Amino acid sequence: MKFRAAALALALCASTFVQPANASYNGVIDYSNPRIVPIFRNVNQDFPSWSGYAYSSRIIFTAGHSEVTVKENGERIDHSAMPAFVGLPNSKTSKDLKKVPVIKRYLSTTMRFEGGAMGDFAIYVLGEDIGDFKPAKLGTLEIQKELEAQKAVVEITGYGEYRDRCNEGEKLPCTDKFQPPQSQEPRKLKVQVRPYDDFLTLVGYERPQVKGSLLTWGGGKISPCGGDSGGSVTTTYKGEEIYLSVTPNGMNGYACGAAGYYDGKGGIGYASPIQDHLDILKQAEDFVAAALAQEAIERAKAKPAPTPSPSASPTPVAKPIAAPKKSTITCVKGKTSKKVTAVSPKCPSGYKKK
Repeated sequence: MKFRAAALALALCASTFVQPANASYNGVIDYSNPRIVPIFRNVNQDFPSWSGYAYSSRIIFTAGHSEVTVKENGERIDHSAMPAFVGLPNSKTSKDLKKVPVIKRYLSTTMRFEGGAMGDFAIYVLGEDIGDFKPAKLGTLEIQKELEAQKAVVEITGYGEYRDRCNEGEKLPCTDKFQPPQSQEPRKLKVQVRPYDDFLTLVGYERPQVKGSLLTWGGGKISPCGGDSGGSVTTTYKGEEIYLSVTPNGMNGYACGAAGYYDGKGGIGYASPIQDHLDILKQAEDFVAAALAQEAIERAKAKPAPTPSPSASPTPVAKPIAAPKKSTITCVKGKTSKKVTAVSPKCPSGYKKK
């Protein structure tokens, strides 16, 4: 059973340019999540390659295996040199849909392989706003434990494969008969958050490596499928939508018939919760803050100096007033004479002007 679980986890976490992972079996079209985004390798694609969630106007949460494939032997295959473009949120995709290039990437510091891709998470930063979003509300360990205790229903949203690949009686894994398999519209699937100890009863086996992950269960064939890696797991908590994780990877789930093994009971969905990745979120937020500050400086430099209106009258300039001129007279008294200089000179008493 261990080998089969690892094989399915590898299939679900395959490199996005070979086979994107994780979507929803029979997921229904739903436009109620305003932050869900399609992600593309090529700016001219009609159909998305995988999905993401707009944490803020420039920060996108998505799957770590879109950036690196971690193999069972520890080998890591880096895909970060490949382009990535984020489409407008909550939209129907097309070749003409606006797609914003990713300019910076942050990969989970805990991503590893343990029978499947653990710590699977990444953050994309955009060079321009994808929308007008304040930072989203995020889950915490305490909230996760509350949801587990309640066996709460959460929502998985994304773009991706949603139809059963298999015909009646066909042996797994079934070849994809739908081209292209992905959805052009966001789809939603509802599953339960369950505590780890529930799964021995639910599926009849344990997988200790997923302890601490956000664990989900849909029952039967309801499980992630191929094509929607990085989509969001959200729920309403105390009246507010909160983000919990990217779309779960799966062990022994049906995966729309793409799985090499299906346990017949629903498998184990596991996702790396957002509270485990606040370190790289802080780095992304600092990068965006610095970029916005630099943009403000550049705008200020480029702002032209104000010019006077052509119709404005010139400001009058006062003419200088000339100082009054002085004159000098000679005054005499007997044989004594005296000169008097003033603006309007007058002889002193007893003197006469000469």
